[in-house]
Amino acid sequence: MPGVPYLTTKGLPMKPRVLLTSYYNREIIDSSLEPLRQIATLVDGNRNRNWTLDEMLAEIPGIHATVAADEPYTREVFERADELLVVARDGTGFDKIDVQAATDHGIIVTRAPVVIDATANLTIGLMIALVRKITTGDRAVRNGQWIDRSALLCPDLTGMTLGIVGLGPVGRKVATRAKALGMRVLAYNRTPLPDIADDLGVELVAFEALTERADIVSVHLQSSPETRGLCDAAFFANMKAGSYFINTARGQIIDELALIAALQTGQLAGAALDVFETEPIPADNPLTAMDNVVLTPHVGGDTSTTMIAAIDMNVAQITDLLTDRKPSNMLNPEVWDHARCRKM
Repeated sequence: MPGVPYLTTKGLPMKPRVLLTSYYNREIIDSSLEPLRQIATLVDGNRNRNWTLDEMLAEIPGIHATVAADEPYTREVFERADELLVVARDGTGFDKIDVQAATDHGIIVTRAPVVIDATANLTIGLMIALVRKITTGDRAVRNGQWIDRSALLCPDLTGMTLGIVGLGPVGRKVATRAKALGMRVLAYNRTPLPDIADDLGVELVAFEALTERADIVSVHLQSSPETRGLCDAAFFANMKAGSYFINTARGQIIDELALIAALQTGQLAGAALDVFETEPIPADNPLTAMDNVVLTPHVGGDTSTTMIAAIDMNVAQITDLLTDRKPSNMLNPEVWDHARCRKM
């Protein structure tokens, strides 16, 4: 964006420093970063993993903006971030960011809600793979075993009942796709949304009723103090015997030991997970040895299309702020009037 003025203050250097800890493929997002290169110095912090707290504390001083993945932005980090103006999250989840601490320090936090369709599509893909035992058949063929087809018999998704926990943007997209497959869809949302449910053709039910009636339960919630550990032993015990469980939201929402126990006893017929309590998932986690479990490495929103869209949005958010314009999709809009960038 040549010719665009910097902040109308004297507090920023000619080239503010922007740290990229996002591990999105650099070849894919390179052209999207060009507008930012013209007004800032980019510090590439890609390590193909989330940064540790110690790494954040060491690198954050002197940084004016970040394009963030899932590294920890704790109060201690914000206290150390002496020049930080904005954290631009490259996705939608913000459970690793202490937004209140950012607000207290006058730091803006934004996110890029562009991964909704991709996450919904992965959810449906996992559901089909799980119920149709696609990964089981794939492993057998690769191992030279043309197994008895009866070993792959399964119910037909058409006519099954899907229970959606959390009727937010992703949950709604999953509902639409499930209806197209001929499924009946139940949903639970902490705040009832009758108009949205009616538009989707979804039946709103109580939390306990959903687990009792659904053949498949799919979770679509943000991680928060209220939702952490929500899917516990009692939750799985209340599910229909022989039902399925899917989580593409956040690993902290489920009690993994309780899920493992429910799978081992046969209470659940299977599970499909894109997120885990600990990431990367430890190699000795019992889930990795279960044939009735489908696992993916937290890639719900990771398509080339969404990567580009997310970085485009992050770049726009940061360039807006660096040129004295209010960025979009702020998680803490109340900070704008007293934001650090406006006091310099």
